[in-house]
Amino acid sequence: MVSAHNHSIDLWGPRRATSLKEARQRTALVHILRLLFTIGAVLSVGWLLGTIIESSFREQRSEPGAAGLSVTVHGPRFDGYDDNDRPYVLTAATAQRRRDNPALVDLVNPRLKDVASSTVQARTGVWNSELEVLDLEGDVVMTDAGGYTFTSQKTRMYVRENRVEGQEPLNGFGAVGEVRADSYEVLDDGNRIILKGNVWTKFTPKKKRGQ
Repeated sequence: MVSAHNHSIDLWGPRRATSLKEARQRTALVHILRLLFTIGAVLSVGWLLGTIIESSFREQRSEPGAAGLSVTVHGPRFDGYDDNDRPYVLTAATAQRRRDNPALVDLVNPRLKDVASSTVQARTGVWNSELEVLDLEGDVVMTDAGGYTFTSQKTRMYVRENRVEGQEPLNGFGAVGEVRADSYEVLDDGNRIILKGNVWTKFTPKKKRGQ
């Protein structure tokens, strides 16, 4: 009985040691697997967040309206009054407000008309709605109520002040004669014109005006 008992203990002892060793190995393996799973999860989340952030930046760069909207208006009309409460009307083929400065509006084929039926038109223009200043460029044609027509390539109109100035050559013709100058300024509601640089004038005699 004793020897049998000792034999059973001997048999059980190595198996128990082996089981403990295997249990420790399994525990270590579980810890390693958990660590690897945690690292993989962190890397996966980091990769996913990085992809989302990069994608959002790409979309912001690719979207044309990300920095603001730019809308083109066809057939716009601006109504206003000068310092003497006289109305004027500014029209154009198209108008587009600038993103960097909403007060500035780019115009195509602008045309300004006042209460005295004087008109100014050009190929392009920039309207400053805050200052009521109109910059015209390209085949500028100004026609006043007296029948005179002036042409230039660039003109600035202070619409509220009813004042005009230009640093480009001016050509004018009408019933009284012709005039040319390198620069000009129109003051006092058009009653005074200042011509500068290579000024040339030609007056038409009264007898020829009626012919």
